[in-house]
Amino acid sequence: MTDASRFRVNPGRTPGAYQRGRGSLVCAAVRVGRKILAVGGIRMGTKVAPLPADAPPRSVHRFTIEEYERLTAIGFFTPGDRSELIDGWLVDKMAHNPQHAGTVDVTNSAIADLLPAEWTTRTQLPVRLPGDNAPEPDVAVVQAPKQQYTKRHPTEKDVTIVIEVSDTSLDEDRRLKIPQYAKAKLPVYWIVNLVDRCVEVYTQPKGGKNPTYKTRADYGPGDVVPVVVDGEQVGTISVTDLLP
Repeated sequence: MTDASRFRVNPGRTPGAYQRGRGSLVCAAVRVGRKILAVGGIRMGTKVAPLPADAPPRSVHRFTIEEYERLTAIGFFTPGDRSELIDGWLVDKMAHNPQHAGTVDVTNSAIADLLPAEWTTRTQLPVRLPGDNAPEPDVAVVQAPKQQYTKRHPTEKDVTIVIEVSDTSLDEDRRLKIPQYAKAKLPVYWIVNLVDRCVEVYTQPKGGKNPTYKTRADYGPGDVVPVVVDGEQVGTISVTDLLP
């Protein structure tokens, strides 16, 4: 992809296309917050498909994972942009209220205390998955050491558990994240459900045309959740200890 700084907006036009010099190469542009970005070369006359009906409900922009990583590398995205790549869509993330942020912290600490030395946790950082996906789960249990992720993001081969803490994001954490995590064959997916005050544990991922998890188990206050790492139970966590 070409650096956006090498393109210019055509004067007098609504932002939506950049053109470089003479010729027919035009770059589609999108707005991310207050920024306008050239995202890829197309030929004049190319029709831009409308957003599909099942696109994510918040502000989204279509990228390949290579484009997304290139933009991140050149500093286009800032911490204030708060977005993640889901099936090629750049999805704006919800702001964190104290209940959500505190539960992420508590969950991460509870999981980390149980892990064998060869595993570690990451919080709200990218995981590179197939199919133009770079979600940022609230907690991910990945292979240690952490130092290896200074050169690359973890992939599906590194991850054994992903966890989302869900309040206002509950619908999307089920509807969008379940298919993506199942398609990547991530073994265990937890939703710490602050709405219904339970922990949903999804296991046995199934790929194919409609990826999902074959098994769901719900744990409420008074229950303990088994922590299964690389196929082995390493301990349990009380649901009451996780919920605010």
